[in-house]
Amino acid sequence: MISFYRKIKIKMTKTWKLGSINSQEFKPPNHIKLTQLGVEFEVGRTLQLRPKQVVRGCVVFIIPENSRTLWVSNIKINFRGEETVTISGSSPARTIFFDCHYTVWDSKAEYLPWKEFYPGVYKYDFALKLPPVNFPPSVEGPKGFSIRYVWQPVIEGTGGPLDEGPEVVTPFVPIWFAPPDNEYQFAEFLDRPSINVEAILPKHVYSPGEELKCLLRLTNQSSGRITCVQCSLRKHYEGPLNNNNQLVVSEKHERSLVSTKRQCNVWGTTPEDQKGEFEFSLLIPKKFHYVPPTYKGNHLRVYYTIRYVIQWETRKLLPNIEFYEVIIPITMVSFPHIPQDKIEIDTNYPSHNESDLIPFFFDPCKDFPPNYPETDNNNYLETNNNYPELDNNNYFPITSSDYSCSDEEVYSRKTDQT
Repeated sequence: MISFYRKIKIKMTKTWKLGSINSQEFKPPNHIKLTQLGVEFEVGRTLQLRPKQVVRGCVVFIIPENSRTLWVSNIKINFRGEETVTISGSSPARTIFFDCHYTVWDSKAEYLPWKEFYPGVYKYDFALKLPPVNFPPSVEGPKGFSIRYVWQPVIEGTGGPLDEGPEVVTPFVPIWFAPPDNEYQFAEFLDRPSINVEAILPKHVYSPGEELKCLLRLTNQSSGRITCVQCSLRKHYEGPLNNNNQLVVSEKHERSLVSTKRQCNVWGTTPEDQKGEFEFSLLIPKKFHYVPPTYKGNHLRVYYTIRYVIQWETRKLLPNIEFYEVIIPITMVSFPHIPQDKIEIDTNYPSHNESDLIPFFFDPCKDFPPNYPETDNNNYLETNNNYPELDNNNYFPITSSDYSCSDEEVYSRKTDQT
């Protein structure tokens, strides 16, 4: 009779051998990706989209070694721009500005509509022309609030999509210059503590990287005193909006970009002591990612304010401290003011609501899109060294040209989904 220990040992040996055989014949399930699919741009990860720009890159398709071969019908690159607002408890509100598709490779044989791809690295170039249109600025707000321009490669087989690469988001910077500087004055009277507030700004429109200066004058007509004043630049998000730009189910978010404060002692007893004057200086963040221009779209609104918080104390044995807010709206654009006669190109681009032009792909083997005017390639993306303000904002002006497209290109119409 075989002992109990021997039975267990024989059973474990058989199980191990069976597992070894199965591991050699193991095939990965269908949900495990056997390919690596991505997008690479000619300028690298520093790509920023602007009107009238030509974007070049390639779709990278990698099949690792020891992987099975794939039967592919075509490889495509998709490019879309969208505005999205999603809040909890409701369906997302979305507007698609454009949705373009381009086939970077396909099997042209009619009798064999696919090709067998073996393990290796494959690259297929593409080129895209952006129209002279100011699309909405890229916005990466709180979760669910965004304006994005997304690239995505797709591999299709005879039965449909085989694999989709990860989405690559590139920022779009509209060409919006600030108007000439014009002094802006703001006045408000706080009834409760009887304080007169007057703010003087050298201008009302700013751009990333600029210094925001403000002169604040306070007249304390109360029986208490002002002990502290805080100044901050704040960014606001609101949405979603309906088609008439009216707030329906509104969710608001607010962020402080930069702040400073001043300690003071402004009494309201005598005319000499009841007046206080403060100078504030705030450096606006330079990154466009943190400071997108002021914008109001179909579902999302982005705007900026200067907030003053005034700390006021009563004249008692046990002083009571109270805080009062003063809000001043300001406007943010992409670039500082530059006289039009010093700019060699036309920067008065229409918005996407005023134009039906959308981006289009063209043959990457050609230097310029179809029907493009003859232009010296060395001057096509030259920087203007006479205006360091543009270089500081990574702005590369493009020589003027007419927007044109080939009849052979297939365009996707602008759609609005809510």
